[in-house]
Order: sequence, then structure tokens, then C-alpha cells
Amino acid sequence: MDTLLASYLHDEQARKSIVEPIFQHRLLLSAAWQIEPGSCVLDVGCGQGESSLVLALATGPNGHIVGIDTAPPHYGGPYTVAQSQKHIQASILGNQIEFRRVDISSLLRDDFDINRPFDTAVLCHSLWYFPSKADISEVFQLLADAKVRYLCVAEYGLRASVPEQVPHVLAAHAQATFHALRKSAPTGVREPNVRSTPTPEEIVSLAGQFGWRETRSGYLRPVQRMRDGDWEVQFVLSPLFQEWIREEHLEENESLAAKIRAVKESTKKLRTEEVVKWDTMDVFWAVLELEA
Repeated sequence: MDTLLASYLHDEQARKSIVEPIFQHRLLLSAAWQIEPGSCVLDVGCGQGESSLVLALATGPNGHIVGIDTAPPHYGGPYTVAQSQKHIQASILGNQIEFRRVDISSLLRDDFDINRPFDTAVLCHSLWYFPSKADISEVFQLLADAKVRYLCVAEYGLRASVPEQVPHVLAAHAQATFHALRKSAPTGVREPNVRSTPTPEEIVSLAGQFGWRETRSGYLRPVQRMRDGDWEVQFVLSPLFQEWIREEHLEENESLAAKIRAVKESTKKLRTEEVVKWDTMDVFWAVLELEA
């Protein structure tokens, strides 16, 4: 943990409340995936680089991580993608990590110039950012065409094992409904965390169309300090989300309104039990292998 924290740009006051839970969760995922030391790994949707750091630690000094993301350099806060990635590459793990601002199609079709093929591709909490399930299918096809042997996936499983996780599940459904109904493109300040929300079964099925077969899978309950669930619920209940809905002229859409009401009712019920923060839902993880 000390190596990860030293390699990641963050404020000291956010260490225990935000940064440590992020890395604890990704370390659990890395242990579940069991990626071979020395592997060359493609980290799809790497963002600010948290998963890339954990993958570098897991694969050891002979491993190599290529993190790709299409986010602009100024995206993110309190530090931008560019600031975070620059800090990582100057760290003790930096020699193992290469960041590129490119989509997977461009990398694999036009810009595939690294010295060795990828052994494994990782999609760590990045699938929900894709606009549609068709876009996810394209990623799986591109990775299969590139003969990447292993695919390691982690995404929210739309499953609550305790009542405190239910609001997060409902908030995800509300945001996915908004995304499906909206007319404007999800860009800039209107770029939400939740767009498509494939279920674990859909993820495995979509990958299976291109020769990927599930070898191992399971669910993890995130550490309680991981605040993603609380943030997503707060967003759905916020004036900002209502503003987005009005600007898309969706105030009268009953399907969307019903999903928001469900979030409100679930939080109201929990508040009567003196719960004031909402836990992050269970996370589905899987290792899939490309058939020969």
C-alpha cells in the first residue's frame, strides 16, 4: 500500500477516506484475477491510473502496463488526468507503465507499436462508461482479433447483499435510463459515470460472441469506506441531475421519474434506521480466456 500511495497524486486529507479504499478494492480485484508476473497488460479506460499502478505492482518488475483512455488531459479533479499520470510515471512504478490518450480501436488497428503483444486486457470499472452495449461488443471483438489471451473484467454487479447497497443499485438504473433517453451527447461537464449498465450475464454473453469463455468469476463486496455508491446516490438526488433532466425535456417521462422515486424511497427507509450513507453495491469480476 505504501508504494501505491507514494506513486499516486493525492491530498493528505483524502488518503484514508478516499484513496486507500480505492486501492484496497483494486488490490482485491488483482488478487482475484491472478494475472501472471511479467505479463504485458492493456488497461482499458485507465483514467487517472489507479488500476495501472496496482497492475504494475502485481506483474512485477518484468511486467509492462499500457493504460489507455480517451479523457482529455484536463479532465478530473481535484487533480487532472494529465497531472495524475505525470506523477505516476515519475514514481517508483513509472518505468513499468505507459499511458496513451487513444481509443482501443486506434491502438489495436493503427498504433500497435509496442515491442510485445498483450497477454491480458483489463477493464476495471470502465464498461459503464461506454455509450452502449454495441460499443462494448466492439471492444471485445477488437481484443479477440488482436489475439489477447486473457480478459479480466470488474464492474458493478447490480446486486445488493445488504440493504445499505440498495440505493446505489437503484441510482445506477436511474442514470442508465436518463442516458438512454437523452438527446445530447455525454461530453464535457455532461459526461456521467453511468451510461450503459450491462449485467454480469450480459458482459459474459457479449464477450462469448467473440470466443471469450469464462474461466473464473465471482463477486466482491467493496470495502465500506469506498464511497462510489454514496456519490452516485447523492448525484441522482441532486439539483444538478434535475437540471440535466429539465434541459433534456424529460420531466414528464414516467419511467425516469419512477426510478428516481425508488431511490428516494429507499434512502428514506434507511434513514428511519439511522443510515445516512449508502454503501457501494457488490462488484462482479471475471477472468475470460480466448479460445484457440
